[in-house]
Order: sequence, then C-alpha cells, then structure tokens
Amino acid sequence: MPLLPPTSASDIFALIAAVGCLCLLVMCLWNMSQFRTLRRAGSLTVDSDSPGERGVHSPGERGVHSPGERGVHSPGELIPRISILVPARNEERSIRACVTSLCEQNDTNFEVIVLNDGSTDTTAEILDDVQRQYPQLRIVHGKPLPDGWVGKSWACQQLSDYALGDEFIFTDADTVHDTEMLTSVRVMTSSGDIDAFSIIPHEELGSFAEHVVIPMVHVLYFCYVPNNLIHTAKNVSISAANGQFFWFRRSTYESIGGHRAVQNSMVEDVFLARTVKQAGFRLALVDGSNVVRCRMYTSARDVTDGFSKNLFPATNYNLPLTVIFLLHLLLFYVIPLPLLFTDAVVYACVALASAACIRGLIAWRFAMPLWHVFLQPVTAVWAFVIGIRSIVWAYSPTGPRWKGRSYPTNRTTRS
Repeated sequence: MPLLPPTSASDIFALIAAVGCLCLLVMCLWNMSQFRTLRRAGSLTVDSDSPGERGVHSPGERGVHSPGERGVHSPGELIPRISILVPARNEERSIRACVTSLCEQNDTNFEVIVLNDGSTDTTAEILDDVQRQYPQLRIVHGKPLPDGWVGKSWACQQLSDYALGDEFIFTDADTVHDTEMLTSVRVMTSSGDIDAFSIIPHEELGSFAEHVVIPMVHVLYFCYVPNNLIHTAKNVSISAANGQFFWFRRSTYESIGGHRAVQNSMVEDVFLARTVKQAGFRLALVDGSNVVRCRMYTSARDVTDGFSKNLFPATNYNLPLTVIFLLHLLLFYVIPLPLLFTDAVVYACVALASAACIRGLIAWRFAMPLWHVFLQPVTAVWAFVIGIRSIVWAYSPTGPRWKGRSYPTNRTTRS
C-alpha cells in the first residue's frame, strides 16, 4: 500500500506512533554508542604493606598483587578504601551469594558492612554463617524506622555512619558481583571526572513476568534519557540512577547530606541522582552488566508490586506527567497492533518494527533472549496497569506496602 498523507484518526494515531518510535530508536542507537561500560578489569597493583590499608583480605591472602602487575595505581600508592554497604531486609533468597561475592573481591583495601534491617526470615542466621567464613565481614543491626523515613534510605544512612572508607558503594542484597568488580570501579573512577555513578547490572530473568516487565527499565534508560547529558548537562532533570549499585566519593555523599536528603523518598536513587547534580557534582550512569548481576524479582506479584511502589513516586507524584507517560505507552506500543488491519498499516508497521528493534538492541546488549522483540506491546500494557496501580496506591490511606511496611503518601516526597 502506498504511503499516503494521514486523513483519518487511525492514520494520525499510527503516524504519531511511527514517528515517536522511530525517534526512540534513534535515541537508543545513540545511547548504545555513548554509554560508558564498567568493564571487567585486570588486578590492581597495590602495596600490601602500605600503612592504613585494611580490608577483607590481609597481606598474603588472595587478592594481594605483586609489583609489576598492571593497574591504575603505581606500586606503593595507597589506594582509597572502599566501603561496600548492603542493606538487607528479608533477603534469605539471595543474601549469601551477594555477601560471599563481595567478600571474595580481588582487592586489598575495602570493607563489607551489611545492615540487617529487622528481618523476620532467616537472613540473620545466614549472615552469621557467612561471617564465620569471612570474619572481617561486619554485620550491624538496624535501629527502628523513625517517622519520616523510608526503610531503604534509613538503612543506607545508618550504613554510611558505620563506614570508614573514602568511597562508598551502596548495593542491593539481591546482587552478585564479579571478583574484579572493585578493580573495575577503581579503573572507572581513576580519571577523577565522576563524583557519583550507578550501573545497569545484568538482570537475571526467570518468570514470564520478569521477561515482560523488567526490560522496560532498560528501554527507559536507553530511549528516554541522553546518557552523555547525565554526565555533562547541569540540568537536574536530566538525571538517572539505579539504586541496585550506587558509588559515591565520601566527600560527595556527605556534601549532599547523604540519604537524609532523600529520607522520605520511595525512589531514593532517582532523587539522590538529582541531588548530586543540583549540588554541582558529576554524575554518571554506566553499563555494569559485565561485573554485576541481579535477580530483582521472582514472580508476577513481586514484579507488579515492586514497580507499583516506584512508578508514580519517580515522577515526584506529578499526576499529569504520569498520565501522559502511561497514555504514550498505549499509543506508541499497543494501538499500532489493531491498526495493522486498517489503511494505516504502513505507519503501524513502522511503529511496531521500531519497537521490536529497540527490544532487539537491548536484548543483544544485555544478553537477553531475542524473542523479547515480540514483547513490547505486552510490556506496555503491563506497565500501564502498574502505573494505574501506583497512582491508586499513592492515594490510598496506607500507601504502598513493601517488605511488611506501609508508606502513607504524606510520608513520602512531594517536593
């Protein structure tokens, strides 16, 4: 069918979807070429006898390297101490693998601190067992949640108060880290042009719900935010972060007020990123899938609940913006399907093909199944439902519930 000017409502909808999806595809291709990558690096050269050097490994243990090995620091140079900080609440499924991978880092100047945030499952027992294998592991027990705080921010703030390092890594308890993760971080930050960065890890996907919904996060990162501008632009609104792994220079973290600055935010990573840029520091979002993997959720209910608690708060409870975002999901990714059977078939095909290319690029980059190219319409519908649910939760008397806690909306950020 020849490509004709739009003359009907279906033509107009299809044209908007086609142009929109093509623009998003171009943005995705651009970001694919611009994204920094946290690459799996070789071992650092360090002087294991440097004064003040402390960590999970002592001199002579695995992880201490001889002079002459390659690294970003010269022999004898005291490298910054990194505090790896893990908040944990009811994480019996994943906490052992996470903490073990952190204690096994091929580095000599770091500490691992885990805060047990009132877990009611076997998290505490598992941590005690891991500590018997790694005595240098520090386990602390969280204080009761004060009014005006969200659980994760409170746990992270307490962890920072215990930390002794020059740099902080806040990482979730459902992550697993390559033994070269810290080395890769040191290489990434050695140039001194980053004050805080977070990563996109490799997301392990099991259930169908995980395959459908979780890659939408990657679509947002690659199609809706120019990645290089996160680092270079001063505009606070051009920010993005992922709380699964967030690195800070200690001086940066303390200058912005730590997690106290976002104490009542359900999406502390997003607002920490904005706070970093607002204070004039340099922020980055990088591809860390080579060195960190994560199983975020394991069931349809967890996927839906987890994103429902975050979507509306991520817009700072901006109802018009959220509604526009949800409607655009339907317009770009769903409405073209029935339009395949109308005179707007060409525009509809362009929209659907562009969406499939986006999912294909993301699947290729992050080692996801290629059959994801067919999922974007289903993803959009599920995300729409999550968005409506997120709005309803926010205006309900109890607010969203997560890990046994409820967060009424008047306790969360609306600045």
